[in-house]
Amino acid sequence: MLRVAYLCEYTTVNGGENSLLTFLATAVASIQATVLCPSEGPFVQKLRTQGVQCVPFDVRDCSGQRKPLEQIVVELCTLVERLDVDIVHGNSLSMSRILGAAEDLKCVTVGHVRDIMKVSAKVISDLNQVDMLIAVSAATRQALSEQGVQAERVTKVFNGVDEHVFRETANDCVHENAKETWRRKLGLSSDALLIGGVGQIGLRKGWPVLCDAVEKIIDDFPKLHVVIAGERYSQKQESSDYEKSLACRATSGPLAGRLHWVGYVDAMPEFLRQINVLAHPALQEPLGRVLLEAAASQTPVVATDVGGTAEIFGDHAALLVDAGDVDGLATALRDVLLDPATATERAVLANERIGSLFSIREFHDSILQVYRLALRQALAEQ
Repeated sequence: MLRVAYLCEYTTVNGGENSLLTFLATAVASIQATVLCPSEGPFVQKLRTQGVQCVPFDVRDCSGQRKPLEQIVVELCTLVERLDVDIVHGNSLSMSRILGAAEDLKCVTVGHVRDIMKVSAKVISDLNQVDMLIAVSAATRQALSEQGVQAERVTKVFNGVDEHVFRETANDCVHENAKETWRRKLGLSSDALLIGGVGQIGLRKGWPVLCDAVEKIIDDFPKLHVVIAGERYSQKQESSDYEKSLACRATSGPLAGRLHWVGYVDAMPEFLRQINVLAHPALQEPLGRVLLEAAASQTPVVATDVGGTAEIFGDHAALLVDAGDVDGLATALRDVLLDPATATERAVLANERIGSLFSIREFHDSILQVYRLALRQALAEQ
């Protein structure tokens, strides 16, 4: 059995953390997993619930400031030597970069890149020291290559989603009372139309674009409401100001009383099955996990054609618009709300793609294949 340590940065549960939780739930028979992460928070609680061994490791000091890279590397090498593992797997771009900088690690390193972003030449240099890198989409792999990451180090592995969780919820939601749960929570009528959004309250998620688009169609649908599930994690002033400006739109202007910010939602399958359409206006998206989950739920999707989104839906399984295109987003949302039958047909196609391209079994087997290849290459270089 492979002994793998997973290096994670955050206390919260977002796309990368959910993907790791999903993988570990399927890998109990093939991997002896240890997760190196902060000792408190929702993420470590979920890991413990799954029976995963957790070892405290934090890249931030007690004041919340990021430690110097050199200090992180020394602490990591000391800890990994004590754990005696075969592989250390960095669960994000920043954690992968740390592995590349840790020259004294005496094990195989695998990095998981879940972001499309511009990084420095030093970060690229460090990534090129990681034994193997996993990119969550072809778009992510291309972005790495364009910045100088060696192509032979990078393997595309799509995130996987547990179809059964969402399929069971879909069956449960056939009953009218189940469909009304979120509407009742918000004090809405059972026939209210819900546009749902899921993601961090952060600049790249494009929430102002969604608000602008809905304002263009709100008068056409008297019972239309927007429900956004997510929280702000960044402590930067610009992020705080961004959140405040969005909150104002829920209490004043055309969306007053029609825009609902509901914070973090743990029961995502139920949420997705109770909305009429998922709107995903992201300005950049390597491979949005919530898009996979919506497809698994057979929930119609309107999203921006950025990053790996088209890799999920192909040409016909969702309505995709250009990033920042308010008019295009408004038109697509109107089309879904006016023609739910056609929207459902697209959602069925999306669900079929989940089964063929994004299954949890395919995800599990592909990750194990990367591990075996990295170990073989390391052995050949000795």
